[in-house]
Amino acid sequence: MLTKKRRGLIINFYKKGISPLIATILLIGFVVVIGGIVIFWGRNFIKEKAEKEGALAEEQLKCENIDIEIKGIDKITKNIIIENKGNDIIDGFILRVVSGGSGAEKILQKLEPLKIINIGYSFSLSENAKIDLIPSLKPEGTNAPLVPCSNKHKVIKIE
Repeated sequence: MLTKKRRGLIINFYKKGISPLIATILLIGFVVVIGGIVIFWGRNFIKEKAEKEGALAEEQLKCENIDIEIKGIDKITKNIIIENKGNDIIDGFILRVVSGGSGAEKILQKLEPLKIINIGYSFSLSENAKIDLIPSLKPEGTNAPLVPCSNKHKVIKIE
């Protein structure tokens, strides 16, 4: 059992609380620690974002050198024959149905400069369908996305 004197000391301890000076120092310490964590995380986040955006912008500048020509279309085998008339490697293509059907496909097939390849599509198309063929480049890196060269696209009419 607690004596009256001890009980009074315990009650006084809880009534006093911590002094305003110590509370202020603790609050300032918490703010400094949290601010440091946010700055450390933010610096790494912004650096990583800038590197990715820089790589994508670099690839978009390379898009100016892209020049493709559609050599032919085989409706039966669903193949498009493409020639790379530029000096840069094209890393893939994006096919998108504009009219006469629906669908889109990413084709990861490299096309070397001054070479011709066949790329296949799997769309079901009606008569007078149109497919938008967008050449794409891939920045260096393992998980880098394809960068479409939208200003170099070709619309293919399939009759």
